[in-house]
Amino acid sequence: MQWEVEALDPAELQRLVLAAAAPHVDQAVLNDIIKEEQRQRDRLREFTGQWPFGRPRSG
Repeated sequence: MQWEVEALDPAELQRLVLAAAAPHVDQAVLNDIIKEEQRQRDRLREFTGQWPFGRPRSG
């Protein structure tokens, strides 16, 4: 079967891809990775929040 990807609604394409990938994903590992990424984003936000106007100080 062949499909024109551009002809699919983006939400339908996302559903199809996620449904195809889901059986191959270890949900516990994925959840751990998502938590770690969030922790890193929070640390970066905290760090950059100390910069004036959210930008690093020069020189």
